[in-house]
Amino acid sequence: MTVNISATSVSDFRKNFKSYADDVSDLNEPLIITRPKQKNVILISEQEYNSLKETNYLLATSANRKALQTSLNQIDRGQGHILTPEEWENLQND
Repeated sequence: MTVNISATSVSDFRKNFKSYADDVSDLNEPLIITRPKQKNVILISEQEYNSLKETNYLLATSANRKALQTSLNQIDRGQGHILTPEEWENLQND
């Protein structure tokens, strides 16, 4: 997976905020805003932010990390099961 990361200066970012914000939101690609003394910041879309927060939550405990790794190993061994829409609905109702 490749991620394109663009960069711009603070002054250019200020001048073209709407365009940069639209690009980050529409393309879901981060933007580095360069600042003096290596104090750069990165602008990301809300979707990307929420994805990072969810990943952080899922990996926050060793129990979750272990359960996720077990599931990935099962899939790698061909032991996974794809739920049908009905099975998914039943799980949600339990």
